[in-house]
Amino acid sequence: MMAIVTSPLFYVFITVGIYVLFAWLSKRFKTALFNPLLWTIVIIVCYILLIVFIDKGNVEEANIQAEVARYQQSASILDILLAPVTVALAIPLYANRHVLKENWVAIIVATVVGTLTSVGSVFLLGWALNLQQDITYALIPRGVTTAIAKEVSAMLGVSAYTSITVTVVVLTGIVGAVLGPLLIKLFRDKNDVTVGLALGSASHAIGTSKAFDYSSKAGAIASVSIATNGLFTVLVALIVRLVIRA
Repeated sequence: MMAIVTSPLFYVFITVGIYVLFAWLSKRFKTALFNPLLWTIVIIVCYILLIVFIDKGNVEEANIQAEVARYQQSASILDILLAPVTVALAIPLYANRHVLKENWVAIIVATVVGTLTSVGSVFLLGWALNLQQDITYALIPRGVTTAIAKEVSAMLGVSAYTSITVTVVVLTGIVGAVLGPLLIKLFRDKNDVTVGLALGSASHAIGTSKAFDYSSKAGAIASVSIATNGLFTVLVALIVRLVIRA
């Protein structure tokens, strides 16, 4: 029985199954609290801990690392899809090229300010909390979508902390999607461009789905913002990498 519930095929099945379930719940109830990526991570972590406890009778670090390595090897096929997903971000950018032309100044300003604020706050937080350098670097791509964030993490040489990167990306998206509408209501600014740039820049894909609740134009602006923020974050990461090597 244990061989079945820890087999590569079963690990892929429950990973995809949990994601699909919470994607449906998120769409059904229209709330970021059912974010599929977040709950997939949480449930898989709990599942691995349960498997280790049942199989080994304890949850020692060595046993957990062994099972995590088995899971990562089993689910590695899903990582292969990240490259085409990243490239696919060019589709909404092209589809909304007219939006980019009409609002290019606002988009560029929001992208530069948003990215520098995001990355700058990470370094400030790392300094204030005296975090390890690698963990600080792993937090740098927190403001972009998961596919790009993982690539940036690898670019900075902190792939070992990818789980931290992904978790922070998801939390950033959820917090932005939850607090964003409250701030928009507080400042009484429901301009489509403002809403799209704010939600897209601050909370990437999760915020973009929320932006479509306001209007299709706000959603289009947010979609463009995801791509431009991703591109600029990669540029900033390249600069950080050159500084590290220097």
